[in-house]
Amino acid sequence: MTQQQQTISPVRVSVSVGLNQQRCFEVFTDEMISWWPAGHHIGETPLKEIIIEPFVGGRWYARHEGGEETDTGVVTAWDAPRGLTVTWQVGADWTYHADLVTHLDVSFTPTEDGHTLVELVHRDLEAYGADAAEMQRTFEGPDAWGGMLRIYKDVAEGASS
Repeated sequence: MTQQQQTISPVRVSVSVGLNQQRCFEVFTDEMISWWPAGHHIGETPLKEIIIEPFVGGRWYARHEGGEETDTGVVTAWDAPRGLTVTWQVGADWTYHADLVTHLDVSFTPTEDGHTLVELVHRDLEAYGADAAEMQRTFEGPDAWGGMLRIYKDVAEGASS
């Protein structure tokens, strides 16, 4: 039996945020702890802070209340305030895997109405191998990227009012 390469479409979500491009980028990258769902983490204790180091090669990781740090990925592109790309190296078992690499591309595009269109694309899901289709369904679910961007929008707009 031959193994056929599975093609998995990227997960694409977007939200229009009533803030300028710079502020949207800052809330997304510098203030992630303010909008990231508290239950969405891989550490043993609750989240204390989420850090994306603002340069190519920088770490994306979390510090937890118990003192431990958990890695999520690394920055592969940084073009503030237009966008960034980070790796997502969390496996189907919800633990960090150095050898698993998928990518999140996040762009921040000003619109004519003074808002910013924030688009997130989670690509390279084929890296999950046999779990790829299930992970795609998970990431497309209401509590995954789309739901998180809605929380981000609400927090970002609320914090600036």
